[in-house]
Amino acid sequence: MRIDQILLQEGLVTEEQIKEALQSQKEFSGKIGSNLLRRGFIDEASLVRVLSIQSGCEGVVLSEVEIPEEVVKFIPSRVAVSRRVMPFDYDVENNILKVACENPDDEDLVNELNFVARGKKIQLYVAVEISLKSAIAKYYMTTVEAVENMAPANDAHQSSQNIPVKDSAGNEIPSVTAESRHVLLVTEETNDQEVIKTILEKENYQVVITDSADDAIDIIGDREYNTVFIKDTVSGDYLDLIDRLRKISPRTKVRYYESVASLLLNYGAGTSEINLLVKNLDLFTSLLSSRNQFEENHSGIVGQYVDRLCRRIGLPDKDRITVINAAYLHDIAKFYYGKTETSNNPRSHIELTGKLLDSLNFPPLIIEILRSMYINLRQKYTKRLPIEILGGNILTVVDIYCDNIGVNEKLSLDRFDAIKKKFEDLTGKLFLAEIARPFIEMIKEEVFEAHTDDKYNQVMIFGDLPELVSHFEHRLRLEGFRTISVSSSTTFVELFKRSRPEIMVLLCQTGAINIIDFISGLVDDGVDIAGVPTFLLTQPSVISELTGMLEKGIEDIIPISDNPNLLVVKMKKIQTRLSEKAAGSGNGSMDANGAHGRLEDMNLIDLIQAMGPSRKTVRMVITSDGKDLVIYLDEGAIVFAKCQERTGAEAVYEALTWKDGNWSVQPVSRTSIPEHNNDLSNESILMEGCRLIDERERGEISTQEIPME
Repeated sequence: MRIDQILLQEGLVTEEQIKEALQSQKEFSGKIGSNLLRRGFIDEASLVRVLSIQSGCEGVVLSEVEIPEEVVKFIPSRVAVSRRVMPFDYDVENNILKVACENPDDEDLVNELNFVARGKKIQLYVAVEISLKSAIAKYYMTTVEAVENMAPANDAHQSSQNIPVKDSAGNEIPSVTAESRHVLLVTEETNDQEVIKTILEKENYQVVITDSADDAIDIIGDREYNTVFIKDTVSGDYLDLIDRLRKISPRTKVRYYESVASLLLNYGAGTSEINLLVKNLDLFTSLLSSRNQFEENHSGIVGQYVDRLCRRIGLPDKDRITVINAAYLHDIAKFYYGKTETSNNPRSHIELTGKLLDSLNFPPLIIEILRSMYINLRQKYTKRLPIEILGGNILTVVDIYCDNIGVNEKLSLDRFDAIKKKFEDLTGKLFLAEIARPFIEMIKEEVFEAHTDDKYNQVMIFGDLPELVSHFEHRLRLEGFRTISVSSSTTFVELFKRSRPEIMVLLCQTGAINIIDFISGLVDDGVDIAGVPTFLLTQPSVISELTGMLEKGIEDIIPISDNPNLLVVKMKKIQTRLSEKAAGSGNGSMDANGAHGRLEDMNLIDLIQAMGPSRKTVRMVITSDGKDLVIYLDEGAIVFAKCQERTGAEAVYEALTWKDGNWSVQPVSRTSIPEHNNDLSNESILMEGCRLIDERERGEISTQEIPME
């Protein structure tokens, strides 16, 4: 008999209630019994009794059972979740494990459980769908791993506001503290509310609950939320809710879910795939740029900046990948359409691209993001911020910057100040403040890194064609590498032994056999091809014959006919790899005896950047060429510095350029710190120090002219 027939036969529900439950089933899915239970037409015990009659199997009212932890462990979580089963009791004397399920007639299920339960006899009991899901979530999803999967990732995303807020029941929510983090849960399911609230509160999240999107809009006010969970059956205008949340904080994550189990299991599953897709887009544009002999890979640069900016403002992965796709499509379209009579109008390519994508049935959201570029905001979007407007503005900010700053151009500190002022002037007109400010901060850090990261940039180039060598050498120097080129293998070997570069580039245009003999000769003469990252650039026609060189230690073989874009990208990755390796070895965990290292592995800037965020209270001594710099940090902040006659920030400026020497870091108590002689922040000192270095390198001031006051 069908479940509805048994229910009517037992007199547990009416015909009208069955009709309402069937209508609810059409709208929200699930089993008819679950919909009857959800609407309050029947209780769990009565429904279990009916299920027992239908299946000819004993039933269990799971909501009334407290399940021991040792029983839960008998069935692995992956099996419990995927097969929707819940062990609830174990008869030790008879070795019987009692397991609740939805379909006790499933023989495959019995066989699988017999296998994973390792010798225990399995006895199945029928249970109600909703209670079964809740029990699985309660007992299997509260493990550390499950909490990490479910809990919002932005632990630092906390509201500093102190605005009184009330939940849907009219109860005032406590003010936000430094330790608390807010989550908004929008669902009418009481079981969901209980399970999600229990899990997140264990991790010190403060959960605000409401049963409709419209009520949620009233609740949020101006408060920031880390994450908003929305049940897919909830009533109200949830799109308006999301737009309002995005205006308050773009980093707020919005997560739709069908059930608690699906919410817990699916979260974060696509992050690695999204990152791979971004890499593929970047690789595609790099190859396109190289093949067509473009002077610069503008598409790749725009896409990279957009990705970094999306990450910086905390845009969720789903929104981030949409905006990044729009960025790459927009810039590739410039190459596709080329120069037009209206090229000076930035919207000309946008309209053409929009029409093209529309004809190809591209997702409308990406098209709308593109069409939202370069629009005058006129102080709009003060309450709501649709994703197409946010994405379009991200593209606008990045596109303008990349159009005015060449791919190969190094941004000086003075030029950065001018750009910063221009962007501030456009904020509120062409730029959203939510986008312009984090972008300026991002560029500021980039300028800072460009003026401080001069390690792992020594490159030796071999090549016997002066014009070709000059072409690659010029490009590498623009990228900040220090190069030296030679055309004699003997000289190359001598220079290698004398200076040992960080990276080597071999430009060889002869046949494969000659190249193999040449590289083998270098190795025989003591050139460490395997130990020093080495790139071989040669004719495309012989690359297939040279793949054996990769086994001998060659980092990569690149067609010499390509422009230097691909080489530069790979070399910068090598730089990052070397830097991270050195930082890992030079900045290990500091015990009671402190830490020490060499400046060539970890310079003063690296040390300050490492000690600052970790809030260490230490004494640092940096020694070079007979000079000593002594610095005291109080919870990461520089409070005292002395180098010979110089004190405070000027003492730090003196040592920023030291490349050779040693450093040591020793933990100290705050009482042992000398009287403070510096009140500038670490960032201010480093930025001003880099400015002075920049001016010195341009010959504007000498070492002796660094100000003492």
